[in-house]
Amino acid sequence: MALVAGQLGWTAALLAHSYFRQGDFLLLDRALREGLGWKYLMWMTGGHLMPFGLAITWALARISLYNWLLAGTVVMVLVAVASLAMLRMLLTVFARPSGGTARAAILFPFTVYLFGPLSAGAVAWLSVALRVLPLQFAMFMAIDAHVRYVRRGRPRALAAAAVWLALGMAAADQGALVPMLLFALTVAYFVPGRLRDAAGRAAVTYWRAWALYGALLAAYCVIFFIQLAASGLPVQGPGQAGSLYRFAGTLFGTAALPGFLGGPWQWLASGYAQAAPPATLEFLSWVLAALVVVASCFFRTNAWRAWAILLGWIVAAGIMPVAIRGFGLSVTALGGQTGYLANATGVFALCLGLAFLPVGEAAEPEQAGQEKAGQEAPRPARAVAVFAFCCFAAGTIASLQAFESVALATGARSYVDTARAALADAPRGTLVVDGPTPATVMDPAFFPGQADTAQVIGPLAGRAGRPGAAARLTWTSALDGVYAGPMIFDAKGRLRPVTVTGPRSLPPPRPPAKGAASCWNVTSSGTSIPLDGTLYRWPWTARLAYSGPAGRLSVRFGQGESRSVVLPPGTHLVYVPLVGSGNAVSARFDAAAGSKPLCVAAVAVGLVYPDQAGRSIPVAPVNG
Repeated sequence: MALVAGQLGWTAALLAHSYFRQGDFLLLDRALREGLGWKYLMWMTGGHLMPFGLAITWALARISLYNWLLAGTVVMVLVAVASLAMLRMLLTVFARPSGGTARAAILFPFTVYLFGPLSAGAVAWLSVALRVLPLQFAMFMAIDAHVRYVRRGRPRALAAAAVWLALGMAAADQGALVPMLLFALTVAYFVPGRLRDAAGRAAVTYWRAWALYGALLAAYCVIFFIQLAASGLPVQGPGQAGSLYRFAGTLFGTAALPGFLGGPWQWLASGYAQAAPPATLEFLSWVLAALVVVASCFFRTNAWRAWAILLGWIVAAGIMPVAIRGFGLSVTALGGQTGYLANATGVFALCLGLAFLPVGEAAEPEQAGQEKAGQEAPRPARAVAVFAFCCFAAGTIASLQAFESVALATGARSYVDTARAALADAPRGTLVVDGPTPATVMDPAFFPGQADTAQVIGPLAGRAGRPGAAARLTWTSALDGVYAGPMIFDAKGRLRPVTVTGPRSLPPPRPPAKGAASCWNVTSSGTSIPLDGTLYRWPWTARLAYSGPAGRLSVRFGQGESRSVVLPPGTHLVYVPLVGSGNAVSARFDAAAGSKPLCVAAVAVGLVYPDQAGRSIPVAPVNG
């Protein structure tokens, strides 16, 4: 319990430096738009089917949107229950035959699970935590119930195992692999004899369990592939075999082996939970890992089975899903992502115990020369294990401290809090122009069409602290017409007046009458207004400052299509979306007979940006 308390204290410190990031906003925004029904729960996000996590996200969005304290509390609860489930599993698997008292040595694998750096990224990223932590909890409870069934043969334990398996499949895709993990554990450590004979006896003796687990797996696969086909997500595949080999090699050498021994000690600041171990420590971790494996196999003849199970889990749960989806990014960058190994920390801790500790109530091996199941590992093997554990402890402290320094989310927190204050203080009737969010909040390159302020910040308008806040603001995707003071969010989350950044009109011709305004007189015959620069063909926005009577203005940029807009009388700014290229704007003005020409004082063509010289709301960003 002291170890769990220490883990929760570190988790709280890590969450204090974290915040919502990237896909978290996508999940929360979608939860606000949809009801808690089958369609929403079966929505595949990034190729993942996670109805359990989506249900939690739906509740978080409805209770208090973008409330990190609430989300962090949920993560803390999930961390606690997963840790207690791991403890229960270890107590069951390694219980002494007499009285069921667990060996104190299980505290070593238990500590490895609690403080393993590989899971740091999963804990501090909400959308990942909602997949990993419920799966770990369900997996540990399923192993616990299954072992109880194997030892006692009670139908109640079998039913409990089936329930936990169903929860694991609802938590993450890797939950479909847990039945295979249960079969491997049963054959390797709970049925005596050689593997071939043990597999046959396990299949026959516990056929009820495999039939029930198989039915659950079949039902899940049907649902998964139906939803995958309906989602339209592309399945690229691994491409060249060399890419798959490089990915697997990087995942094992850079992330897995150093991480299992307390690494990676250093993280890339450009990525998230991206392992970047020093070359010397990375090589030493390979040597130490080989020493641990060799020592365990030399002194415990069945230890290699545990490492084979761990290897199989990493391949099936970490490598194969990426190989099926394809390598959309650099193979080396993907291989360094510790998130692919977050689910392996619990399996590693279990296999570590299986390699060095006798399994409680296991049958005596049949092969001559093997040690009995209840025999302790010899002193040299225990010395190697203790030395590796000390290295793990020292490396973990360095790795977790380094992770906190690169996982800061103050920018995203400040942006959202500042935007919340801006929406609360914006004048009634303010028109807000949609635009991309900063990459530190939600990267438009990874979420095209979704990383926009209207989707990420817009839902806060109705929760900005005042009744009827949603009705006070209007959102638009593009300016098209005459507006009074449109505003847009800047990179800090403040609302600023809109400006058009790009080529501007050359000085207009001098007026013939002394004292008259200097401008271009636009009539029905048309006027060409030159710019001080040239633009390539693209969707641009033209802003014209005019004064004159009411009428219809037609504008064209270069050889692009003409676009018309109705102008009110007076002095205003009009915004016209145009597609074109060149260095001149053509304008034609149609008004009532006898009306004066339209006086256009200035023209700018380019993109809509916040005016850094304008007054911002609020005046200063909120500290993250």
